[in-house]
Amino acid sequence: MALFLDSVDLDEIKSGMELGIYSGVTTNPLLLANIPPEDRLERLGSIAKICTNSLYLQVDRLALSEMEEQALTLVEVAPGRTVIKVPFSENGLKLCRRLRHLPLPVCLTAVFSATQAYSAAAAGAHAVAIYVGRITRGGEDGVRVVRHAAAMLSAAGMRTSLLAASIPDIETLAELLTIPGIDATIPYKLQEPLLKHPGTSEAIEQFARSARRQH
Repeated sequence: MALFLDSVDLDEIKSGMELGIYSGVTTNPLLLANIPPEDRLERLGSIAKICTNSLYLQVDRLALSEMEEQALTLVEVAPGRTVIKVPFSENGLKLCRRLRHLPLPVCLTAVFSATQAYSAAAAGAHAVAIYVGRITRGGEDGVRVVRHAAAMLSAAGMRTSLLAASIPDIETLAELLTIPGIDATIPYKLQEPLLKHPGTSEAIEQFARSARRQH
């Protein structure tokens, strides 16, 4: 079970990596949208210098040949540490099959159902990113979909990792982390509620008051 930070903000990533709670960083084209296209590869390189663990870097092309070319460029950002994120589609599955023979790890992303997750695993994906929050906003239970996918892959003896993504709040994250073997990626805004609790703050203040009285 691993926790990843979903961000391209260098200050956020530096703050997160200093805590030692994250196994890496995930990115996507939406997070990179405010960065000029010509500067995006440089930004990813800067992220790789801050985060010395796994990096999930996503292709944004649609044509299979262009996706493959971009994937081979992205993997050089952090050789040996990069997982290529590819949107789930027929071309995404084809690219996954091609890259696994190199071998390069692929995470098929934008997955909304357990059967999609199974298909991604069957294609040889290293990981599958399930959009929990978006599923729930669409009227289904995103956590239930993750549970179903986990049971399905376990029954088939598949070792593909399930990466819970699009997590809206700390309560959903806590529920997801009860599912054996599930990894999760969270935005920086969930870091504070992940770590803080009023009871902890009160206890620390009591410790401080006690220490002041002793001096």
